[in-house]
Amino acid sequence: GLFAVFAMILARIAGGWGPIGVAVQSVGAQIEAISWMTASGFSTALASFVGQNYGAKNFKRIRLGYYRTLGITMSIGLVTSLLFIVFGESIFGLFIPEPQAMVEGGIYLRILGFSQLFMILEITTAGAFNGMGKTLPPSITGILLNGLRIPMALGLAAAIGLSGVWWSITISSWLKGIVLFVWFAIMLLKLPIIREKYSLPQKLFFHIVPNRTRQQFFDGCCD
Repeated sequence: GLFAVFAMILARIAGGWGPIGVAVQSVGAQIEAISWMTASGFSTALASFVGQNYGAKNFKRIRLGYYRTLGITMSIGLVTSLLFIVFGESIFGLFIPEPQAMVEGGIYLRILGFSQLFMILEITTAGAFNGMGKTLPPSITGILLNGLRIPMALGLAAAIGLSGVWWSITISSWLKGIVLFVWFAIMLLKLPIIREKYSLPQKLFFHIVPNRTRQQFFDGCCD
């Protein structure tokens, strides 16, 4: 897809600094995948949860489920950020122990460490959007702001070197996370709060009595 195309262009830009630039971009992305794959798992589960409750018009549970899931995923993102920022060079050295690659890889992970919370915010929120059947907001945000990485990478790389390419990824992640979160928060504010319309005895009746028996009961009452 387009994300792969953008990644290939970034790799080509990083290739201007030789094999080290390409290796750092390739291996660094695989290390970072541990974070976003974990977030993607929670995002998929949240999409299912939101879809069920959106269909049942249980909007209060959608709000609760979203913010609780966000609390879990952001905690993971915080830990990942700290690991990348503090131990970036050591982590990269586990995959490529060559000294220069470790230095450049450490820079990559430290810079990307500042994006982890926002990346996870984006992925989690995209799952909530998908659960509501509203796939357009994540698509628009992803395409436009991932595409923005290319001109940012060219400009920043010309100004500060190879690390400018990595900063373009981090800055776009900041923008995607903030935009998508604000967009979804506004949607949540527009959802009505459905009050419970059944009394406790009625809830027990619906819980205990099979669906077919309930239907026969109501059909008999209406005849």
